[in-house]
Amino acid sequence: MSNNFARYADLSPEFEIENVKKAYKTRTPISPLHAGATFPAFHINKKNIIATSDILKSVQGLQSITQLIDRPLVLAFHSIHWNSYGTRLLEELNDIYADIRVMGGQLLLVTTDEQQRFEEATSALQLPFASIWDQHNQIAAKAGLYSATDPIWDRISGVNEDVPVPAIYVLTPSLKIVYSSVDLWLEKSLERRDLLSAVYEASHQGSHGIAI
Repeated sequence: MSNNFARYADLSPEFEIENVKKAYKTRTPISPLHAGATFPAFHINKKNIIATSDILKSVQGLQSITQLIDRPLVLAFHSIHWNSYGTRLLEELNDIYADIRVMGGQLLLVTTDEQQRFEEATSALQLPFASIWDQHNQIAAKAGLYSATDPIWDRISGVNEDVPVPAIYVLTPSLKIVYSSVDLWLEKSLERRDLLSAVYEASHQGSHGIAI
């Protein structure tokens, strides 16, 4: 009986599966910012706001982050394409949000996902904090968390989209990084005590007139 199905190995090169991602031969590796550095200023476009909370209520059109913060800012990066890791991160941030505010800080979530997709994926969590869509990974790139030629899917199993590595920063109003937690391999949990301590110390310094 004849076999009408050709084996994949017998197919010509033009029939190769197009969806298989290939590693780049020339890379510009990610190089995350860490504590002690200054976070590059970035702008928030009103059309990319997912949830306003207190920090984003005054945004009209396009505004610099430096115009919006007057106290320590917890800047957390997120993607639903991190799968269960991303969900756990949101749960941890949800749990710690009230404490961040008590310590004198604010929280802004920067996600790779547009509003509808993000809300559909996170509706059960009822997140209370501000969040924005990082269109084209522009903010993540400024933080050194994303490079188009050093994709996360090339080293992390289960991540199949072009997304940044996870990171959480605490920034002063002058955008100095006083705390950083970068998770290159998606294996850490939120460092609650260290994060809250950084927020409190930055807020306390500011209240005593010390330049931060």
